[in-house]
Amino acid sequence: MFERRWIKYFTFYVQRLNRCMRTQQHYLNTAAYAEAQTDYLNKFSSHCDYAITLQTTLHTYGTTQRTMEQRQYQLQANLRILRNKLNRLLTGNGYKRNEKYLPLFIAAIEGTTNNHSLNRTLHIHIALGNTGHKATEQTRSLLEDGIRQIWQATLIGTKDVRVDRLEKGTESRWMSYIGKEAGKGNTGVIDYSNTQIPNHLLQA
Repeated sequence: MFERRWIKYFTFYVQRLNRCMRTQQHYLNTAAYAEAQTDYLNKFSSHCDYAITLQTTLHTYGTTQRTMEQRQYQLQANLRILRNKLNRLLTGNGYKRNEKYLPLFIAAIEGTTNNHSLNRTLHIHIALGNTGHKATEQTRSLLEDGIRQIWQATLIGTKDVRVDRLEKGTESRWMSYIGKEAGKGNTGVIDYSNTQIPNHLLQA
């Protein structure tokens, strides 16, 4: 009797210990990933000129994991359309002739881990740089109008597009902001499938 009770308590204790260790390991892995991501993004932050936020029509409330994954793939496909058209808008065919003209484009998709907030939609934060244009208020306004037209023409884009100039010294804060969900366990927040970094910046 005593032995069976002892085995029961011991088994319960081992299960709790294993659960705690798995949780701790997951936390350590997540923290390490978030730190590595921050370090990687900060290498390119000084080359970024614009902070961009795009809203979508893809609601997240009450969605299943499968549906969320499908909507994320749909978003990535439409973001690829925007990125390719933005390359042409900024450089014509220059980025095809000379890779140094390729705009720096780093995007984060937020909202994929939140299916419990009403009226929440998937949205995108982008760091844009190496555009070949001086980041003046006039170019910011023209860029915002151009991106809005491209984004609204996609299947999921809305007119809710915001483009801000990144003042010198604020670039790393924007990079930290767009990657913040990695520290909360969303290690897929950066859309690396749509990230483009010119080779000369990678090599530097």
